Amino acid sequence: MSARTSSRNAAQKAKEAISASAEPTGKTSKATKRKASTEKAPQPKKEKTEDTKPDEEKAEHVPDGPAAKREEEPVKAEEPSEAQPPKEKPVEAPTEKPQEVEGGLRKSEERESVVSSNILEKGFIYFFFRPRVNIEEPQDIGDVSRSFFVLRPTVLGAEFDEGQGPVDKDAKCRLMILPKKKYPTSPKERDMGFVEKAGQTMQELHEKFITGKTYETSTRGERHVEEARPYAEGVYAITSTPRASHLAYILTIPTELGDVQDDFGLQERGSWIVQSKSPKFAGPPVGRLPKDPEYPPEVLDKFSDLRWVPLQPEFLDYPNSQFLMIGEAQNDLGKAAFAMGGKQQHEEEPGQELEKLEDENEHRVDSLKGDETVYEDLGYHAKNYPKVLTTWNTGET
Repeated sequence: MSARTSSRNAAQKAKEAISASAEPTGKTSKATKRKASTEKAPQPKKEKTEDTKPDEEKAEHVPDGPAAKREEEPVKAEEPSEAQPPKEKPVEAPTEKPQEVEGGLRKSEERESVVSSNILEKGFIYFFFRPRVNIEEPQDIGDVSRSFFVLRPTVLGAEFDEGQGPVDKDAKCRLMILPKKKYPTSPKERDMGFVEKAGQTMQELHEKFITGKTYETSTRGERHVEEARPYAEGVYAITSTPRASHLAYILTIPTELGDVQDDFGLQERGSWIVQSKSPKFAGPPVGRLPKDPEYPPEVLDKFSDLRWVPLQPEFLDYPNSQFLMIGEAQNDLGKAAFAMGGKQQHEEEPGQELEKLEDENEHRVDSLKGDETVYEDLGYHAKNYPKVLTTWNTGET
């Protein structure tokens, strides 16, 4: 309290001294005060230094009256404000990077926006066959026990290039069994198949189904089941038209197709009409399974009271779900290539997207190990497997 009282007294004495020495005219007084305020105005860097001076010295510069305050305002306006720091330049938001999806495939929003809305699913497709028991080198399709294919879906906006590398072997796949071995090649041919496994990684499929095994029988002794062998890889799309669904494919591997692919009914490209069977109705005796698919109510309701309906990808996510394949197009994509009124104006035709996907896959395969890439994609060591079979081993030299 004594320090504050001393300061006030000193300031009052200084004011009285200034008033006594001031000239009677207001102009002189203003000029004197303007000069004092201009020359003696406190600067930002000197404020701390001036605090160390005696109170009497500070008092000599105390302005007198409202006029002095008005004169000081321009000077104070130049002082930086501690409460308001200098404005920083707005930081530009970084450009959004493409999202990563399973398998390391990039997801492009632009790509997804032009994909036809009647493409229900797209991805990679692998074709396998398993030789009959104790037949190590099949000589024709008669030595084949069963054929099947694997669907490995991707997101609709997925894209890739030669820098992609092998696809992720841990991605979820579906294993589809075709008991008749050969795929239908005309509308008169049809084959009924079923989902053996769903939601499995390729590694799990290999361990539980694809790999071979040896077992003992009481009558025939030791029996050996050969490992299933891939004989083609490509890209696929499940598309929807007003009255049907289609499964279209374009092969990337092998580079040149041979008798093996032809005997199984595959060409460089093709399509089938695909339908799903309702578990509410019993199938033909030869096509009945010991257990029905466990569809949840919301999926089962989509069958209504129909025995067969156009296939939807979600129907294939349940083991034991049954489907029918009807031959449609060979060396062509058929109706699967066109939206037939089911797409928006800015969208591409389904066939265009499938062609684009195959071109990307071809560049990816060429940059890796060619036809051996199928083994890399499946998580195998290519050096432990023979080349992708295109001709049967007839034993002729």
